[in-house]
Amino acid sequence: MVMQEKANNKKNKNRIVVNTPFLCTTPVQIRYTDYDMQGHINNSIYFNFFDTAKMDYFKKVRGNNMHWEDVTVVIANMNIDFYSPTRYFENVAVETQTTRLGDKSLTLVHRLVNTDDHQVKCVCSTVMVYLDPKTQQPATIPQYWRQAIRDYEGHDL
Repeated sequence: MVMQEKANNKKNKNRIVVNTPFLCTTPVQIRYTDYDMQGHINNSIYFNFFDTAKMDYFKKVRGNNMHWEDVTVVIANMNIDFYSPTRYFENVAVETQTTRLGDKSLTLVHRLVNTDDHQVKCVCSTVMVYLDPKTQQPATIPQYWRQAIRDYEGHDL
């Protein structure tokens, strides 16, 4: 479950907070070209990490029943809260979970963590919309997807 953290100061007003354990962890490789002039990963690179984690998550959710040509979800919105820069030679991984399963959309939360000291580097919330494969218009998420996500997460969403 994702909740918007209630805080008195403006800085923490809309922070993404997750209250359930992450079951999917995807190690990511940091490349030389990921760094900017300040010596940390450029903010645009995080989206690549989260895309890699989405593929890994959906493969784990659907197992051998995952056929990428049948995947018809698109990103409708992404928001990232950055907490600490990721520096050269850090070992990091993306943790992923579904936090909301609506009629036509779902919300994934990704958390980039240092795997050595478990420091959370950033948290990303992604809203994805299911599209009808024929019309390419928003459609109800199929029951088999819903059940696979619930089974993987281990609780109702």
